[in-house]
Amino acid sequence: MDLTIVGDVVVSGLPRRPTVEPASPGDSAFGLLKAGDLTIGNLEVPFTESGERAEKLVTMRAPTSGAAELADLGFDLVSLAMNHAMDYGADGMRDTVRALDAAGVLHGGFGESVAEATRPRVVSVGESTLAFFSFCSALPLGYNASADRAGIGAIRVRQKFEFDSTFLDETPGTPPFVHSEAHEPDVRAAEALIREAKKHNDVVAVALHWGVPFCYLPDVQGPLAQYQRPLARRLIDAGADLIIGSHPHCLHPVEFYKNGLILYSTGNFVFDWCDGWSPDSMVAQEDAHPAPPYQAALLKGPWYESAVFHVQLDGSARPELCVEPIELDPDSQPVIPRPEKARSILAGLAEASRELDPLLTVDADGSVRHQGAPNGMPRREVTA
Repeated sequence: MDLTIVGDVVVSGLPRRPTVEPASPGDSAFGLLKAGDLTIGNLEVPFTESGERAEKLVTMRAPTSGAAELADLGFDLVSLAMNHAMDYGADGMRDTVRALDAAGVLHGGFGESVAEATRPRVVSVGESTLAFFSFCSALPLGYNASADRAGIGAIRVRQKFEFDSTFLDETPGTPPFVHSEAHEPDVRAAEALIREAKKHNDVVAVALHWGVPFCYLPDVQGPLAQYQRPLARRLIDAGADLIIGSHPHCLHPVEFYKNGLILYSTGNFVFDWCDGWSPDSMVAQEDAHPAPPYQAALLKGPWYESAVFHVQLDGSARPELCVEPIELDPDSQPVIPRPEKARSILAGLAEASRELDPLLTVDADGSVRHQGAPNGMPRREVTA
């Protein structure tokens, strides 16, 4: 099956001009969603006009008409387990689910109990089936579903902070190193769900809302939080074929592991202005909690550099990947980049990915290859 995958999606529900096949730099990239058998994105905003606003720094919502807009754009399936899902409570997510169902857009990651929130959404693609899970590790307090509480599927993370007193004496103000690991009971529960889903379906894909936005992670700690790589590999060992990462609002490395593919962060795809989202939304308002002592630095370079990921899966061989660079314009709308920008995006992705695996290459056409597949498995060539 051929999947078209994009990152974070925020739509306003307002009418758009029909999408067309992009032909030149500056053209809208919405037409790229029409390729493949199934188009998947991370819905980064609840669709609701009701519910009670959560007490957190940034709360977002968009009209329920956004669900029909997603369908018109070509989305087939969206992940719901993310850090804004419950910004307007369980009622807000119930509105979202009803709107998506009415629009014919499939979804996973929210439920009236933890069993429902972590249940895979099974999608038929031709004669094959895909089991789709959605979990969140970037988890505001109380957003996760429990046995008797509605919420989202979660894989929680434990953190420890390391201070080197000698180094801090010499270089005061240096941030501590953050050690993190996925909460073992949550990981074991996810592994069991994935193993069971793999018994009954050809392909298993897992959406993970995780990681750290680029403006908050010190360069010396690298682009990935410590828990991410071990968690992804355990889920693939359990039977997942594809890990789809979101939340950092930029592109992160890609990695082939055994018969699986890990997209650590798929970046942004579209960010319409909506209730709670604006250029100054990172500044605390009077009726919200005080802002943390960080600079509001999200809307800069990496935010605007992204991609569409074309993934071929058959459940038995290693996935194939082709990356199509896109750029977000000043209004955070996806457009086709200039050739030099496209080359820069691919080069950055290749450099970051080779830090994880020196044998990985990204061709000029966006084909991602591994020189010498593990276990002697040959890999078919990918063309743009």
